[in-house]
Amino acid sequence: MFSSKYTWQVRQKTGAISDDLVKTYKLSDLEKTLLENRGYYDAEDIDTILQPNDYNWQYMPNINEAVSLIQSHMDKSSRILIYGDYDADGITSTAMLYDALYTNNENVSYFIPNRLEQGYGPNSDFFLFQVVGNVDLVITVDNGVSASEEIKLLRDNDIDVVIIDHHSFGEDLPDASIVHTAHPDSHYPFKDLAAAGTTYKVIEGLGLEKPQYLAFLAIGTVADIVSMTDENKYLVEQGLKELNEHPPLGLSSLLKMSNHSGKIDEETIGFTIAPRLNATGRLDEASLGVELLLASDANEAYELASTIDALNNERKALVEEIYQKAVSEIDPNNEINIVIGDDWHHGVLGIVASRLVDQFGKPTIVLSNDFDVYKGSARSIEGIDLLNELRKFSSYFDTLGGHSQALGCGVYESAVDEFKEKVTAHFNDMNLNLKPLKHIDYKITGNNISISDFERMSRLKPFGKDFAVPVFMLANQTVKSIRQVGKDLSHIKINLQETDIDIIGFKFGFLYREVQIGDKISLIGSLNINEFNHKRSLQMVLTDARVDDLQIIDMRSKNEQDFSQVSADDIFLTSVVDNHHTENYFLYGDSLPFAVDTLILRDIPYSLDDLQKSLSGLQVSKIIVIFNDKNELFFDGLPSKTLISEADQLFLEAEDGAIDLSIHAPYLAKKLGTSMKKLKIITDILEDLSRIELKDGIVYKDKNTEALNLSSSMHLKRLTDKIEAEAKLKMSSGPNMKDYLRTLITT
Repeated sequence: MFSSKYTWQVRQKTGAISDDLVKTYKLSDLEKTLLENRGYYDAEDIDTILQPNDYNWQYMPNINEAVSLIQSHMDKSSRILIYGDYDADGITSTAMLYDALYTNNENVSYFIPNRLEQGYGPNSDFFLFQVVGNVDLVITVDNGVSASEEIKLLRDNDIDVVIIDHHSFGEDLPDASIVHTAHPDSHYPFKDLAAAGTTYKVIEGLGLEKPQYLAFLAIGTVADIVSMTDENKYLVEQGLKELNEHPPLGLSSLLKMSNHSGKIDEETIGFTIAPRLNATGRLDEASLGVELLLASDANEAYELASTIDALNNERKALVEEIYQKAVSEIDPNNEINIVIGDDWHHGVLGIVASRLVDQFGKPTIVLSNDFDVYKGSARSIEGIDLLNELRKFSSYFDTLGGHSQALGCGVYESAVDEFKEKVTAHFNDMNLNLKPLKHIDYKITGNNISISDFERMSRLKPFGKDFAVPVFMLANQTVKSIRQVGKDLSHIKINLQETDIDIIGFKFGFLYREVQIGDKISLIGSLNINEFNHKRSLQMVLTDARVDDLQIIDMRSKNEQDFSQVSADDIFLTSVVDNHHTENYFLYGDSLPFAVDTLILRDIPYSLDDLQKSLSGLQVSKIIVIFNDKNELFFDGLPSKTLISEADQLFLEAEDGAIDLSIHAPYLAKKLGTSMKKLKIITDILEDLSRIELKDGIVYKDKNTEALNLSSSMHLKRLTDKIEAEAKLKMSSGPNMKDYLRTLITT
């Protein structure tokens, strides 16, 4: 049995799409199943996916007030400052609003705070020393709604403020014109616009929209992982269309720099564009991202793209370095991972925390020192409100804020060790047995999905939060072939007997040690179309795997032996137990502990009956079969009865003590026409029958002088049983051997 990283939960529909709606929307069986399993049954719900809305900007709360205020300052050529944020949503929002306003007022400027110097959101010191006296209107984008005190500082100095944001409100509303879909007074039909979406609505209100702003909007929306339904879906669709038809010069350079070619979709944004824009705010100045998006000169675009791509590479190296250090600190027995470092770069701690959650499936806090406080990021898994749990330990925190699944915090340096101890004990006492959840959308059986079905499913794109990439399942399939691929063999390619869908698993190279040809395995992942040698086929990109049945790893061949899978703590079944062996070594025929994780069949047993005695009824997850044997009998066989009789007669006719095997054995073997190995077997059998007695290699006649009766020889029976065991266990095919072992366990 091989356990999955995730808890798998197959979605169960609680309703059905009517036949009329199936015809209206021309739904394929695959599309119908995906929508039903996600709770989309009526036309209104289905429209949010297949015919999403674009709502009128005038429905936005306070937008007319905000637009009027901005327009009045524009008309007066007032000094306007756009105060942005250092992530991709903030960068794209800043870029489009700055470009829109600067076209009509050259007194517009923007500022994005430095993550490490000013931190997130409005900064009082910056406002006091840089803004007061120099600016007439401040427009915050992607921040501001929880900064009442900082906004009050501006208002007390006669500076007007417009807040364009989508984050959670603080206890008090700032004294400003607040444009926010979830404002307490909002009647806007869709509450989940990102800052980029809300900013675009303000630009629409000003009548300054441009097609390229839709491209920026799509990037900010996808990057900020907001709900990919309804209006966000519509806006991202339009933005992706613009990105593909008229990509901004800077983004084209960035994509070339990252070796991307072909269509730009939400995955291109999520895995290529957004990480690079975010890298500017993590390691340098996010204004580089704004400059890239607005670049109009090819040389400038190239230089900016080169700088940003280098920052992204630096970011990846930092993440990997800190991640490896963090992994070394983790105790797998704890239900929460809290890792603490010195001088770790704060700009990447959130990424490290996310990777640790993905790897270990447990809530994670990553902290690094910053003067007298350890600051960092925390990430959780579905079902665990980490923010609420940490609030129970508020006395340890200098700062704590965010969401249930992602948050930032600062722990007092003097209490950081006690904090780790107390919070870890708290989670351990909860007995959660944590495992992240993965919803499965569709079970593939036989030929219930084709390339055309999959291509038609693209109508449901773009995917994202609340409407994620569908997860497909192949349950209890037979492995046809399996091989490691990649320079370091860290990836896996699997073919199955029951389906033509190929499997590729990135960073799943370890599966090669867990399953073999003929084994049953269950897999989940996303699908794509693989094109190779002008042939198109469906391919699953692996997300997780499990083996529900008993795992039997065949290491009988020396070429297949990987002893890194064998632990000194495993249970061993052997033919001989030496004095130096510990209590986890057992002889064939012994009773084993009732429940065993991993059992090692080290040697060939002398008897299949003994093997059955040890295995019958055993509860075991994995068996590693080695069946080492230095004295194989199968190929040489046993001496014939005639040969044994001839040797017996020869010993009877010789003078007592006249044959010294140390001298005469080669002569005897030649005379009998056999090998030295078989001569040894013959003398052992005759000694077992008390026909001869060996003393220091000299043959003496023993007490039994009756007619030779080989059926009485226990030694011959043992050797005969061993050959049978070798034939059954060592010489049989892998599948036959595994089936036999499973039969012994269940009988």
